[in-house]
Amino acid sequence: MTRRIQTCLGFLFVVLLNISGCVSTQEITVQERNKELVQRMTEEVWSKGNLEILDEMFSPNFVQYFLPMGSETRGLDQLRVSIGSHRKAFPDWAEQIQRIVAEGDMVAIHFTSTGTNDGSFLGNAPTGKQIHINEMSIYRIDEGRIVEQWLIPDLLNLSEQLGLVLQLK
Repeated sequence: MTRRIQTCLGFLFVVLLNISGCVSTQEITVQERNKELVQRMTEEVWSKGNLEILDEMFSPNFVQYFLPMGSETRGLDQLRVSIGSHRKAFPDWAEQIQRIVAEGDMVAIHFTSTGTNDGSFLGNAPTGKQIHINEMSIYRIDEGRIVEQWLIPDLLNLSEQLGLVLQLK
């Protein structure tokens, strides 16, 4: 099938969905924009350590719920500190999205994180060990900015790879 035919069939599919009332073009656009925001944030902020764009991507009232430890990060100043200390512990930290789903104002991702523990981490001395873990996050987005995040990292696997005993609440 030629690319032109594929493009026409894709357009026809969207038109038919709109006519049937199943999906509106506006909903697709908002959901795709929300997914792109989360993808860009993951790459720029976490994988590259670019904290300059936090004001652009996150609401000033941002709240991160770190579910395994029952803790919260509130506001952009706390977020900068949290990301900064994490990247000091793992200077080569990188995240790769494996799956992404968007519905309404929510985006859910399953991602893998890798890094080398070259700095103090949760009160523990650097181990020099490399880690590879799975994580999941759900984001709520409002007016093009991330407002809330529910984060679930695999801390058990992380602690085993580093040879640490983590104290969870």
